[in-house]
This record gives sequence, structure tokens and C-alpha cells, in this order.
Amino acid sequence: MSSFQPNVLWIFADQLRHQALACNGDPNSRTPNLDRIAAEGTVCETAVSQYPVCMPFRAGLMTGQYAHVHGLRVHGDLLAPGCRTVAHAYRAAGYRTSYVGKLHLASTNSHWFSGDEYWVHPRMRAGFEDFSGFDISNHYYNTHYCTGEVCRGIALEGHQTDGLTDLSLAYLAEHALPSGRPWFHVIAYEAPHPGGGNGQNRFDPFPSPPEYEAQFDPDRLALRPNVPEPRDEKVRRCAAGYYAMLAQLDHNVGRILDLLAGAGQLDNTLVVVLSDHGEMLGSQGRFHKETAYDEAVRIPLIFRLPGAVPAGRRFDEGVVSGVDIFPTCAGLCGVRPFPDVQGLDLSAAVCGRPGPRRSEALIQWLGATRYGWGDYPYRAIRTATHTYCVSAADVNERHGGHYRLLFDNVADPYQQSNLFGLPAARALQRELHATLCRTVLASAEPLPDFVADLSAELGDTA
Repeated sequence: MSSFQPNVLWIFADQLRHQALACNGDPNSRTPNLDRIAAEGTVCETAVSQYPVCMPFRAGLMTGQYAHVHGLRVHGDLLAPGCRTVAHAYRAAGYRTSYVGKLHLASTNSHWFSGDEYWVHPRMRAGFEDFSGFDISNHYYNTHYCTGEVCRGIALEGHQTDGLTDLSLAYLAEHALPSGRPWFHVIAYEAPHPGGGNGQNRFDPFPSPPEYEAQFDPDRLALRPNVPEPRDEKVRRCAAGYYAMLAQLDHNVGRILDLLAGAGQLDNTLVVVLSDHGEMLGSQGRFHKETAYDEAVRIPLIFRLPGAVPAGRRFDEGVVSGVDIFPTCAGLCGVRPFPDVQGLDLSAAVCGRPGPRRSEALIQWLGATRYGWGDYPYRAIRTATHTYCVSAADVNERHGGHYRLLFDNVADPYQQSNLFGLPAARALQRELHATLCRTVLASAEPLPDFVADLSAELGDTA
């Protein structure tokens, strides 16, 4: 174990796509603080959500395991209290661990826009010692959180993003920073996920305070070329709200950086920016996440630790999966992950040294959610150059052709030409299908029937 134990800060957004940050090329975005972290650290060019919906991704993030292994198989399951998590690993290494914000591992389902799912039993808090959060809110002006042992909701004042930052600032200043121990703190924002507003927001269901909404004119936004209806009022209104929420989040990130800098602890803190999945925001004619399109599965992932992580670097020597974040952070801190972690420690690769690389990331959708939607099981891979997604033929047909995909992401970066099943792409498809089969089997899951059946159609590629 390393003698140097940096603090760790995870800045965890919800539904923030890789493409939305200014440092990643979005002309609409106003994210100077997140861009500063990128300039002073390393950006992972192809970081991938291994399960593009909140709960299974979050369980995979915490455990470093795939959904069929950690047991939170579909949205609405729960992460069993006995699962060992990143918090347990850091606690064993002497860290004080804390979590503020949205957890979404306790199997609750907020009544949409109600804000009332605050209670998370202490045994359900993923192993974190100190907790001030909620399972899910989906309401930005009616958020309640719990802390300690008592099932009592405490109201956040004002907008949730500001209120969660206030909680983190107070916790860090009063407990973590003066403790004399290394600390691991997660600030888990719900933004820029859609949610309820205060009735006065211009851009519901992406509400933020008026000073942020005023920065974005829907009619002047530059939409991605794969938005089929660029004049659609809903697309532009939602996009304006999304960018406004992101600008507010970025402002609050700056507040946290200022606190750490003022305490002299910024440069000995591993700062990690991440999200659970992206947001389609009108691309491919879709909203939300759930699919294997890049807007849904590519997530921001930035590491900043002066003296250890190179500044101004774009890591493009392979892909990074959400299950790799725990072991990679552990590697940067000299913390031992558990033997049953399936993710890779990519810390050497991220820092530009020889070490393991990942050539493809597995993306799973194991079945319908507990909430009555999501009946489109698929398996997919994202490599540095290609996307390949397989489902049963009837599932693909029933859902508009969104679950059998093959894209050359170099020649077709906006994924507008689906090569799946085309004779001219048959050799490429066989190669990618063989890779998908190997990747599924390597994850300790038997091949689903719809994958094995397609293997037979293509020739035995497994």
C-alpha cells in the first residue's frame, strides 16, 4: 500500500453526457470549472456507461462488478447490504468516507416530481460512514434528505444543486478537512437529470434558477447533426434547460474547488468527474438514455491529481468502463480493491505508463425494469472505433430499430448510418459479434439466446 494517500472527491452528475462539456467540444456549454479540472488533469475520451440507467450503473460503480454479478440486475432492484463497495475498500485503507446527494440503490421509485423518497436505511448506504442524502428525489425545489439513524426527512432550501453543495461544503469544512485523516467524499448531484421545478421555470423538466436560464436562448443553440427535427420546440427548450442546469452545476463545482484550495488540500486530492449515463436530448429522435447510442453511453470521466495524473492529457488508448472507476481510483491511491472486482485498474494507462488497457466496454440491458418499462434486453460493446448492439429481432422491430446497431464511429461520428445486417459490412459484423461474445463470456454471464442465435446466423463466431 502506498505511503501517500491522497484525498478523493467524486463529483458525480446524473444524466450528463460526455459531449455536453465545453472541454469536450460542445459550443453551447458554459462549464469553466469542469473545463479547469480537465485542463489540469486527464480526460478519458471514451468512457462508457456499462448499463445506461441510474441504478444498475451505480451498483456497478460502487462494486466494480457487472449487474448479473452484484445482483442489482434491473432498474428497481436493490444493492444488497452485504455487497462490498468502494467505500469499504477505502475505509479499510484508513479513509473517512462520506456521501452527499442522490444514492439510488435502495429500490425506491419516486412518484414523478414528488421529491419524497428521502429515507435510506443505514445498512443500505453502500458502506459510507457519513451520509446526508436521499435515494431519489426527481424534484429540484422539494428535496428532502436523511442522515444518521432516524427516519426523518430534512428539507433542502432553494434549488437542490445549491443545497447539496452547501451540505458538502459544511461537511468538508467541519469534519473531513480538519480530521487529519485522508478522506473519500462523494457529492452526487441529481442534475442535469429532468425533474420537478417551482412553477416559474422556463425550461421544465430541466429547471434551474432564472440567472442560469437567462444564459441560454433555445433558438440560438447549436444542436447535434443527428437531431432529426432541429426546429422542434421541445428539443430546443429541453436543451436550453439542460445546459442551464449544467451551468449551475459547474458554478457549484467551483465553490467546492475554492474551499479545497483555500484549505490547502486541492492539490493533494484526487478529483474525479463522472456521470452514470448520458442524455439523448433529441439525437436519433429520442430523449433520456437506455440505448447504446453514444449520447446515452459515453460519459464524462476526468481525473485530476497534480504530480500523479498528467495535466492537459486526453486518454484515447482504449476505452474505460464504469466498472473500472473504482479499481482505477484505488490504483491511484494505493488502495486494494477486493478480489471479486471485475473492473480493470487503468491507473497506469490513464497516467501514460505501461499497464492494462481495455479494448472494448460491455454494455448491458438485462430486462424490463421493476417500474413497468424497459422491455428491450440487449448486449452491446463500445470500442474506440465501433459500436455494436444485439437484441432479439422482435425486440428491435417493436422498438423502432434502436437495439440492433453497428456504427463506424470514426467515419460516422454522429451514428447516422446503421451498418447492422448490411452485406457490405458482414465481415465487420462477424468480427464485432465474436468480440461481443467473448466479452459477455468474460463477464461471467452465459450467452443470452438472442446473442447465441445470431452467432449461428453469422457463422460460429464465438
